[in-house]
Amino acid sequence: MQQLSNYIIPICAIVLCILLILLLLKVFKLSKNLAILHSQLSGNDLLIGELKEQLDGLRSNQEQNLAALNSWQIEQEQVTGQLEHRTKQFNENIKNIKQEMQELHAQQPEDRLYSRAQKMVKLGAGIDELVAECQLPKVEAEMLIAMYQRQSSSKK
Repeated sequence: MQQLSNYIIPICAIVLCILLILLLLKVFKLSKNLAILHSQLSGNDLLIGELKEQLDGLRSNQEQNLAALNSWQIEQEQVTGQLEHRTKQFNENIKNIKQEMQELHAQQPEDRLYSRAQKMVKLGAGIDELVAECQLPKVEAEMLIAMYQRQSSSKK
């Protein structure tokens, strides 16, 4: 038994040494893993910093784009207002022109012939032209020319 106890202590010491070596290897491996995790954490911190900077840049760009878009929208609203005003004026002009056209069509054909004859007299047309173009009697053509000449001489 004593012989056995002589062997137990060295065996226990060897086992303890092996366990201690295994424990040291485990601690070394854990410290190595811890160092890797620290390095990854530092890398992640750098990435987070870069992402924050990019996010700030994107926010700044977004604010600039929003300001430009608001400015563009205001311009478009002004242009729209101007176009609406012009369209309203244009529609009023069309309405007036239609009314004038209806009034002209409502005039008697004789009135239109006399208006045309007066224009022709102002342009220097003679009696024969008035008779031919406006189908006026010769006496009326002479009277129109005489009236125009009187008006012209009274203005001078």
